[in-house]
Amino acid sequence: MWEDLKNKLIKSGRRWAECDYIPYRFAELFCEKCGKSVGLHDIASTDLQTLMYCPDCAKSYTRPTPFVLTENIEILSDNGDRLKVRYKGGYYSELATDKICYFNKKGRYIKIKGKRYYL
Repeated sequence: MWEDLKNKLIKSGRRWAECDYIPYRFAELFCEKCGKSVGLHDIASTDLQTLMYCPDCAKSYTRPTPFVLTENIEILSDNGDRLKVRYKGGYYSELATDKICYFNKKGRYIKIKGKRYYL
């Protein structure tokens, strides 16, 4: 694995293992709670604050849906590591899209237009 990518993994504190598939870029990442594999990922393009938990462990972060995050943003479904978000107003009268959740010491959040919204 490239040295800068290896340093990125070490600095993040994530559990990982080298793999045979494109060995200089890809690594196998593991769940932070239970240690199960969450798959092979390209470390050069993956934000290591995502995919921290397997689907079973991420369920502890779910909230009852639907709920309103702001007056223009509504959460339609919550899977723990992914959300379905509906935007109202602006360029579109209404738009629904999927968002990936990020995790840090403060908790779980999503990014919308460069702004963090903690859930």
